[in-house]
Amino acid sequence: MSLTRINTNTDSLMAGSLLNKLEFSMSRTMSHLASGMKIVTSADDPSGIGIKAAFNAQLDGVRAATQNVEDALSLMSLADSALNDTMDVLVRMRDLAVRAGTDATLTTAQRQTMEQEYISLKSEITRKKQTITFNGRNLFSGGLSAAKIQIGPDNTAKMKMSIFIPLMSISNIKGRSLVGAHVSTVNAAGSAINLIQSAINGLAFIQTNIGVQERQLERMVNVLQAEDVNMSAALSRIADADMAQEVSDFAKQQVIANAASAMIAQANAQPSKVMQMLGLG
Repeated sequence: MSLTRINTNTDSLMAGSLLNKLEFSMSRTMSHLASGMKIVTSADDPSGIGIKAAFNAQLDGVRAATQNVEDALSLMSLADSALNDTMDVLVRMRDLAVRAGTDATLTTAQRQTMEQEYISLKSEITRKKQTITFNGRNLFSGGLSAAKIQIGPDNTAKMKMSIFIPLMSISNIKGRSLVGAHVSTVNAAGSAINLIQSAINGLAFIQTNIGVQERQLERMVNVLQAEDVNMSAALSRIADADMAQEVSDFAKQQVIANAASAMIAQANAQPSKVMQMLGLG
């Protein structure tokens, strides 16, 4: 600025303009520090905001899929527990049939008692079919023989998985029926042994299948959790503020702002030189 021109104080205007820009930068830095985010508005990183949105959508999808798989794992665990109980029932029924297969040491009353327990155990298998439910869905009615699970964030075939829990009742344990099995006579008890053993083998096959599916679901949970961690780390690099860098920038901006304010004051004081030239200062 020329000391002989006072209408336009270019030094003051320039310092004021730089201070305005600096205040805008300080405001942005303060928003980063307050939120902990590097991208608070689209203006912070116009291209990064789109990448952040895509990552957020994928990450939320992965977490929702993880919930789906964990729910399915809980469902399969419940089915596994119910099948274990059913196996105990079948083993007890077989024990009764073996016990009733002898005629030399049992009285008619004792055999009738065994028959009553045997019938009660068959009713227990029927009750399980009707009452074992998960979130309102009956596990052994056949409705989950080809149920689908969404195991990923996208609508592709690879992001879907089928689970299988077969129909199971006293008339169908993998094709074996115990409806006509009784232990009221020696001959009936002998037939019951064969029928129950066949049902036990069928149930063991179902348990194996359920166990395989549980392992698959456990592995899927591990995969999704690892994906969650990696995607979260990538999103953090895009969107999270480097607090040390932001604090350093803010301190620098404060020093520069103080200096700019001082320069404005200095620039505004320079026209007083004219007063001295006029002998008025």
